[in-house]
Amino acid sequence: MPEDNFHVLYEKLQYKFQDVELLQVALTHSSWCAENDGSPSNERLEFLGDAVLGMAVTRYIFNQYPELSEGKLSQLRALVVSSSSLSQLAEEIGVGSCLRLGKGQMASGNAIPPSMLEDAMEAIIGATFLDGGWEAAEDLVLRLLGERIEENSKRNNEDAKSRLQALAGQYFSASPEYVLNSEGPAHEMKFFVDVSINGRFLGHGEGRSKKEAMQFAAEQALDLLMDEEELNTDKMR
Repeated sequence: MPEDNFHVLYEKLQYKFQDVELLQVALTHSSWCAENDGSPSNERLEFLGDAVLGMAVTRYIFNQYPELSEGKLSQLRALVVSSSSLSQLAEEIGVGSCLRLGKGQMASGNAIPPSMLEDAMEAIIGATFLDGGWEAAEDLVLRLLGERIEENSKRNNEDAKSRLQALAGQYFSASPEYVLNSEGPAHEMKFFVDVSINGRFLGHGEGRSKKEAMQFAAEQALDLLMDEEELNTDKMR
């Protein structure tokens, strides 16, 4: 890992490690370990960091936004700790240029996958927790993700259709698809809407207007995703 790049990342983290080796491990991919016997990868730190990240964000938004319902708190947390959010953060602070990768991975010439950046970001949080404890890790999380929390909190003022659009784009890289049907005479028309993402049915809505039916369908889709906790599982990353 280039020393200059590591120094830039270290400065952007704004945390002084007592044991810098922990940060180096957080930046070590398993492909590097396969070529260097005895070197631990960042996988265990990633596991720890994922839990610390979730708790830090949960605690903060619970206290910061007392007006939000449980469902909206879940949606806000999901947006903040999503794969795209963490991989974008990792790019911004230069994590990719500091990763220790195996020669095969480096020789491929491909861009570093977002999932690898996300894993490293979580590992850095885990390393901070081990090095400085809960307060240091929580401070790091809020310092790095504070603006994203604020930006995404504003989406809770949007309607269900807009919130579903944001979640679909961030987690599925797709847009919700709405199928509209109607019945009845013009003066008593009733509308029916089914919503799906990537071909998977997620919600149904009925109403006296297209807009009303779409909102009900979107709300049902949001509830389903939160109930299943799909936005917080590895298969969504």
